[in-house]
Amino acid sequence: MTTQKTYLQHLTRSEDLITEYQATRSGFVALALEKNRRATPFIEQARTLKLFASQATIPTDLLAITDIQPALLTAAGLSDKSIKYLEIQDKIDAIQGLIKNFLEPAGANFIEELVFRFLLTGLEQSSSPNKPQIS
Repeated sequence: MTTQKTYLQHLTRSEDLITEYQATRSGFVALALEKNRRATPFIEQARTLKLFASQATIPTDLLAITDIQPALLTAAGLSDKSIKYLEIQDKIDAIQGLIKNFLEPAGANFIEELVFRFLLTGLEQSSSPNKPQIS
């Protein structure tokens, strides 16, 4: 039995394995554009979070804004998967830890700090089918 080397139809020399610069460049640019496209919903959610959070005058006021509770959990570093395993008190503790350790030290910039943390944590989870949402 003879094996046909069909790859020889396309590859005749080692240089045939080298991707041309234009193709490499095009691939990297397409990848960058795709990353930006996937980030767009998070940017929109972050804008909404900022709008809702602007009702707060101090970080602890955020606890009373029910519409942003899922976003607070995301900013606290909890994934959608981890949230399923936590009790309500665990979630409250996570949000209070976020406030005490990161938002209060940010002073007057606590809303900006919250939005940054939401984006960083939310984008890390972006490969997950369940993305963080603001109610």
